[in-house]
Amino acid sequence: MDRTAWIVIGVCAALLGLNIYMGNNKKEEPVPAAPAPAQQTAAAPASAPAPGAQAPAAPSAPEQPSVNKALEEDKTSPITLTATQEADGKQEPFITYTFNRIGGSIGAVTLHNDIVDSQKVADHNITINEAQQRGIGELVFNMDATQDPSYDNTVYKEVSRTADSVTLEGYDPARQLFISKTYTLHPVKNLEGKVLPGSKYLIRLTVSLLNKSPNVQDLRYMGIFGGSAYPIAKSEPKDTYTHFFYHADGSLEQEVPSYFTGGFFSTAKARVLEGPLQDLTYAGVMSQYYATILLPQNESKGSTVYATRQEFPLAHENNTLVPGVTVAMGIPNLTMAPNEIKTLTYDIYTGPKFNAYLRDLNLTYPAISDIMAYGWLVFLSVPMNWLLNLFHGWFGNWGVAIICMTIVVRALIWPLHKKSYMAMKRMSLVQPEMAKLKEKYPDDPQKVNMEMMKLYQKYGINPASGCVPMLIQIPIFFAFYRVLQYSAELRGQPFCLWMTDLSLPDTVGHLFGIPINILPLIMAVTMIVQMRMTPQAGERSQRIIMNLMPLMFFLFCYNFASALALYWTTQNLISIGQTALIRRLPMPVLSAAKKKKPGFFQRMMDQQRVALEEQQRKAKGRNMRNITPKK
Repeated sequence: MDRTAWIVIGVCAALLGLNIYMGNNKKEEPVPAAPAPAQQTAAAPASAPAPGAQAPAAPSAPEQPSVNKALEEDKTSPITLTATQEADGKQEPFITYTFNRIGGSIGAVTLHNDIVDSQKVADHNITINEAQQRGIGELVFNMDATQDPSYDNTVYKEVSRTADSVTLEGYDPARQLFISKTYTLHPVKNLEGKVLPGSKYLIRLTVSLLNKSPNVQDLRYMGIFGGSAYPIAKSEPKDTYTHFFYHADGSLEQEVPSYFTGGFFSTAKARVLEGPLQDLTYAGVMSQYYATILLPQNESKGSTVYATRQEFPLAHENNTLVPGVTVAMGIPNLTMAPNEIKTLTYDIYTGPKFNAYLRDLNLTYPAISDIMAYGWLVFLSVPMNWLLNLFHGWFGNWGVAIICMTIVVRALIWPLHKKSYMAMKRMSLVQPEMAKLKEKYPDDPQKVNMEMMKLYQKYGINPASGCVPMLIQIPIFFAFYRVLQYSAELRGQPFCLWMTDLSLPDTVGHLFGIPINILPLIMAVTMIVQMRMTPQAGERSQRIIMNLMPLMFFLFCYNFASALALYWTTQNLISIGQTALIRRLPMPVLSAAKKKKPGFFQRMMDQQRVALEEQQRKAKGRNMRNITPKK
């Protein structure tokens, strides 16, 4: 390699070290004490009663306990609802919903099977909405884009319970509303009558509102709070994977926390109110691996979505502050006559972003799997995720599943790999003649290029054919990268030996503060071996760029999930084996190609050759001396 190549290598290595150093030495921000719950604001004045309105009889409003008493009861006797699943022949807690007495909402959702960070915060259950004062399912009033809304400060009490449901009731004296909320575990069955695995994370909220006011009430600006999302650990990028989102008019819209802070092309905003929206299917918030989704049922669909940005403390990591988002979904335009009862129903998904689980739920909740946000590579990412889950079902190990999926991918592109190798071999055979051309026309690079194109045409060589497998592998690589960005399935899942968590780098130690990750090193070595087995062809600058590919992939994968490096290392090893097999086959010989209809690349070379000839002709015309005598 020349001096320029070594400079590029040095700069890349320096950037890697700087990136790792800055990430490891980032200061933690202390968090102030959480503020006390906000006091309830006065309700909007009720409108006049409807003439001749008839209303059913209703229970009398219960006495409203004080907020302070409710806070004390929260500490001593929390209201919870736990779902279990069978493990090792016995029932164990699977998911626990903890309810806030103030607001009668889901204050936190604990996933007992999950951990925050297997390398730094092991054996700590994932708790969704843990750092948020407001609960999922809480009523939100006066949603507006110009000011903060008010929240339901009603104190609820538990009035009934079954094995899979709990009912809370409260009375809001300011708005004169009697409110009943029933939360029910909601398993969904498929057409064969089997419970869908993803529905284990569903709970149904039924809200009954009774207008105890003597007047008609207009509740069109009311909504249901959908909770908050923020990075669950410091190891999760702070402003990359956290979003609020909604699905309306057949498409998914999502925004990260920095959407509220503004930038070069937008101004900062304290809140957003999106709407009116057509066919609002769902709304929610998500972090890299987990999501909370409000799914309105039947006549409960609204047309607005309210979202804000907040800072949240990670209690399990020294109260480090991280940016997050909150969301609320508006209810339908609602007016209530005196003593009238209205009922709203929502299904709430609070769980991991398992693509397989969400795809199964698409039949009941259309387009819910769109939250995976695979982008334009969805046509590759979805089949790859499907293959991963298929092989995991067979072998029970995600590392083995990645290897099996890689074998399938490499088998599919084997014909292209073989064709590419033969094309590059043919190009290497013509190198001596190309060297003679450079010696013959040392000061005329355009002439050299023209003659090279004639050589390619003579022997039927396509200079781009050797790049086709790499061009195909790159979108596959990035599709798998997208899969891994949101693969909650791999969290905390070991492969073998030192690879204890495929969702994190396979760090075995540190040297001068820099993590030592083994798999990316093996990946880079196998990539170099693979390239050394491939015939070297093309211009020197092209060969330098190809030689830098191992370094670029090494830097890209070094601090990413070890699953990505495992995939690329496996495909390198398979490629080495395929290349060794190809080298045992009869090698191509350099012979004149038969005339045939020119293809796309052939036509491009013809056009380039004609353009070069025209440039040379014009250059010769400009360089000719004008010997016409002057008059």
